Amino acid sequence: MAPSEAEPELVRDTVTTAAAGACLGAVVGAAESAWKLNRGPAPLTDAARLMGSHAALLGTIGAVFAATEAGAHMVNGPSDANVVAAGCVAGTLPGLRASNLGAAFAGCLLFGGAQALGVFKSYETAEH
Repeated sequence: MAPSEAEPELVRDTVTTAAAGACLGAVVGAAESAWKLNRGPAPLTDAARLMGSHAALLGTIGAVFAATEAGAHMVNGPSDANVVAAGCVAGTLPGLRASNLGAAFAGCLLFGGAQALGVFKSYETAEH
């Protein structure tokens, strides 16, 4: 966390990030439903189902990320490891949703690794 950033607040950050994730998920679901062009008996129902499914998943990922980061900040204080841990925990959700532990592990590595790269890049650009 850069020194100029405010301390994370658990409830505010969790709700804000969940709402942003849900909005992004709805957009992704709408794009996917338009791409598939379902011409079945209920195309609007299928589109709404996809939008809701993606909104729920991305909203949950955002909420878990923000809650984990804020919780880790409360326990550890300000640390770059907080965002890496939050990325790992949030990254497991798609794999757990699919009941696939391998995918959950890969998601942890991918999301946590992406956060670690961001932390590394912030040191490289002297934000710390």
